Amino acid sequence: MKFKYMKSVLSVVFASFVLVLSVFQANADKRMNVVVPDWTGGEITCEIAVLILEQELGYDVDQIEFPSGNAAWEAAIAGDFDMMCEHWPSYTEGDTTFIAEFGGSGEMISLGTTGIVGLSDYYVPKYFVDANPDFKTWEDLNKYKDQFATIESGSKGRLIGCPVPGWNCYDQIRLDMLGIDFIADELGSEAAALAEAQGAYKRKEAFLLYLWEPHWAFGAMDLVPVKLPANKSCDTWTEADGYKDCGLGFWPATGWAEDHTFNSGNPNFWNAPEHAAAKAMMAKMNFENIHQSTMLAEINATGRSVKDVVQEWKDNNEDIWRAWLQ
Repeated sequence: MKFKYMKSVLSVVFASFVLVLSVFQANADKRMNVVVPDWTGGEITCEIAVLILEQELGYDVDQIEFPSGNAAWEAAIAGDFDMMCEHWPSYTEGDTTFIAEFGGSGEMISLGTTGIVGLSDYYVPKYFVDANPDFKTWEDLNKYKDQFATIESGSKGRLIGCPVPGWNCYDQIRLDMLGIDFIADELGSEAAALAEAQGAYKRKEAFLLYLWEPHWAFGAMDLVPVKLPANKSCDTWTEADGYKDCGLGFWPATGWAEDHTFNSGNPNFWNAPEHAAAKAMMAKMNFENIHQSTMLAEINATGRSVKDVVQEWKDNNEDIWRAWLQ
């Protein structure tokens, strides 16, 4: 009798252990590490995906800040990150290196485009163009370089350039190849670059600024693009090929292409059957520039957090994101 009782108790304990283990495994399967982009628009795109994954699909998502660049791709391939958000093809070399559909190794996969279409150029304030009607395009920059010079740039003009080296803008190389007698100044962050430009804007000083759309700055400042040469890619301009120069008329002696941004992930994670619903949602995720621009303006004007503003967008736009889950 005692033996039967003990056997019954052990059976209950074992069943409870199996249940706890199953719950733990299920929870473990729902954990995800995501790289947070180092620009506000990318943060918004990532936060939208994260909120859907957490609130609608039950994931526990850890958002990790990590500088853009090849190191982020390598960490994702190693399994440190499961997803990276809002790649701009003009800026990243990881797509053609690691994603099969772009000619890469297949160590990473595209999770689908985001709907955000990026445009990049160098910009000057409209009051500068109004005061100098002969200024038309980038080809006129040297004629007015004295107005763009600073103590640091000396006799050369100054470009408030792409703030983060890992974005692969190649500003100084572009300036030199195009014969623009300017120094590219990397200030380390989006916030620092925009603070510098806004300070000059308030003082009505001339400045040349690298910027991209969508961005809140276009609502805060009246800016005019210098219309860099149309993009033409150079197949040998890659790290793997030692950045062989294709010459004038080819990247990076051009502007940027129109960027149809996308998210990426580690295939070992996303191709697992238990993540099929999440992968299908990411493939359908699609929102528009105007949505991101509106959220960017709200964040800049009020100082509210990205998470708070994106949650408000989600609450008010169920008709958009609900379709991603069908």
